[in-house]
Amino acid sequence: MASLIRRNINFLVCDMVGTVVNENGIIYNSLEKVLKNMGCIVTQDKKESWYGQEKKKVLIDTLYDMDSSMTEGKNIKYLLAKAEHELEVELTNNYFENGEIEVIDPFIHDFFSNLRINGVKIVLNTGYNGKLQRQIIEHLDLQSCIDDYISSDMCRFGRPYPYMIHKLMERNSIYDVNNVAKVGDTINDMWEGKNAGVGLRIGVLSGMETRLKLQPHADVIVNKITDLQNDDLPVFLL
Repeated sequence: MASLIRRNINFLVCDMVGTVVNENGIIYNSLEKVLKNMGCIVTQDKKESWYGQEKKKVLIDTLYDMDSSMTEGKNIKYLLAKAEHELEVELTNNYFENGEIEVIDPFIHDFFSNLRINGVKIVLNTGYNGKLQRQIIEHLDLQSCIDDYISSDMCRFGRPYPYMIHKLMERNSIYDVNNVAKVGDTINDMWEGKNAGVGLRIGVLSGMETRLKLQPHADVIVNKITDLQNDDLPVFLL
């Protein structure tokens, strides 16, 4: 925590899944299942390119890439609506009915609360739609320890574009990007932070990407977000 304070960070923008929320990759497996059921071919490389992306964009891009003979005569808007509905059903069953979602660390509520006491605002952003984001936040009781949240469907473009971060800054009266840190588990999170011009990009290893893949894009890498409370962290890379 002291490391953030020393860097004059007063605004921590946290990705949700893989960073604050542990769901064991259900979202990407569900996207794959839904799209394969609709006749799309999903390779491992394609699946990995989805990490950190807006989920609706993943559906749109993959459906448009589908062989034209499979989509001929079909309205792409109909296919998208069908895919979104099936994805929502799949995630609702797994997350809330089967209870396969939890915070990344049982002490994260206290960690966020302590940061806020020390003058750091905590906000969440995500590639989910706003409805699902709100359900997750309420299900995990995160609303009690954060200042704000935003989803990619509240902006023109999601990650890696900077708009979610800049909109959160505007809403919370944060004027200097150098006082902002972005925390996330994917390369798209780090690119989002870079494009927004934030003062610090923090990669976490609690999600989908490896240290090797995050290293070129992050200023510092920790195992999980709550490790930032340790005062004996190595000096942030510059």
